[in-house]
Amino acid sequence: MLTKRILPVLAGILALLVVVLLVRTFTPAGEEIAGEAFDFRPDGARVTRLMSESVRFKTISYGRDKPTSGKALRAYHDYLQKQFPLVHKNLRREVVADYSLLYTWQGAQPVSDSNKPVIFLGHLDVVPVVPGTENKWKQPPFEGVVADGFIWGRGTLDNKVNIVGLLEAAENMLQQGLQPNRTIYLAFGHDEEQGGIDGAKVIADILLRRGVAAEFLVDEGGLVTQGVVPGIAAPMALIAPAEKGIVTLQLKVVGEGGHSSMPPEQTSIGILAAAIAALEANQFPSDFRHTQSFLEAVADDMPFTNRLVMKNLWLFKPLVMGAFEGDKQAQAGMRTTTAATMISGGIKANVLPIDATAKVNFRILPGETPDTVRARVISVINDIRVDVTFDGSGQNGMSPSPVSPTEGFGWEHLTAAIRDTAAPQRLIVTPRLLVAATDTRHYRKLTPNHYRFTYMQLAPSDLASIHGTNERISVATLNDTVRFFFRMMSGL
Repeated sequence: MLTKRILPVLAGILALLVVVLLVRTFTPAGEEIAGEAFDFRPDGARVTRLMSESVRFKTISYGRDKPTSGKALRAYHDYLQKQFPLVHKNLRREVVADYSLLYTWQGAQPVSDSNKPVIFLGHLDVVPVVPGTENKWKQPPFEGVVADGFIWGRGTLDNKVNIVGLLEAAENMLQQGLQPNRTIYLAFGHDEEQGGIDGAKVIADILLRRGVAAEFLVDEGGLVTQGVVPGIAAPMALIAPAEKGIVTLQLKVVGEGGHSSMPPEQTSIGILAAAIAALEANQFPSDFRHTQSFLEAVADDMPFTNRLVMKNLWLFKPLVMGAFEGDKQAQAGMRTTTAATMISGGIKANVLPIDATAKVNFRILPGETPDTVRARVISVINDIRVDVTFDGSGQNGMSPSPVSPTEGFGWEHLTAAIRDTAAPQRLIVTPRLLVAATDTRHYRKLTPNHYRFTYMQLAPSDLASIHGTNERISVATLNDTVRFFFRMMSGL
């Protein structure tokens, strides 16, 4: 009798569950907004030439402990001055910290609480080509070869695309007699690839001292891509409203040394190796919040089964998190990552090492800080023989950024410009945590609204070329980048 009474109840609960799941599955996340095409096309041949020639300036950041490419940076300054005459006639140009550039485009309307300035960032420097990999490039990395519909070379994607894109958009606006209502700052640092300490930070400090309070800021980081989520064919514009922090910790063990014929149970290298192994075996806990917001934002475009799951993460979250185990790309967005990147110790095969050191790099998820990372590392290693200190280089020790709002003027202006640039093509526009670091970190006091995005439509296979081999940008993509910045600035 009891079973007969329970079965209808269970059936009712199951039916209700199915209804809830299906209603949530087929309820759109928001209104679909179509972009409006606008009538502006840059001179494609000129834009191609500008990028090709820009690549030839070897503005390489080798590291804070090595000489900067000062001569190349100054030569690139001169080149930009010649190629963008209207920009340099109408905008105030300042050379900051010898090698960075700050342009001020005075708005037609005075600055006020309802007409705050907008900041666009880019960086002049590029990473070096890894020695020994030069012959793996299909085209030389610093010659700016134009072939197969692409401009090839180091910096085409990271980040001379912003330099060329912003300046060419501004030059075209000036040619058309257009002036933004809001004051616009173009801030081009020279050392982003080594932390931005000498470039972007100095620019940000100058603006702060001048009392600049910006409406929003746009920097590199997000882009347009497709094929990154199985089952979604439409391209996605990934905007990063937040980025992870970064800290590098040094692990050091000091042993007694001596002859290798009479070793202790553990040498300093053995103690250090055990500490690193402990860190890799005890990863930081997962935090699904940022990945969940991304998946929920794109769920409407997924096939039915995936859509059912992603629209009902209140029920299926453990299943999804389990599916992401072992996926390094997914894990990077779900936890503070641990990467042992450098190790040294010992001077000879038959001599016991005295000092052994390693450096471990952490990309910090919002919610942690460099201090909490160090505290956890000490706890996990649990060995007083291992000294854990902050690495001394200027790039380390930056907390994660605050999460900028995905509503309000800055977000809405940016997303509208993205859709209009793509029109009539449809894009999915979604927030996505940036797992890398940008110069944006130095501008936090100037505005709470930071959006990392450059309109570049790249295939997943192209992403590996950023800091890698065969970096290139298509001519069509570069033209769209100029169009995007034109739309952004002309609408301010």
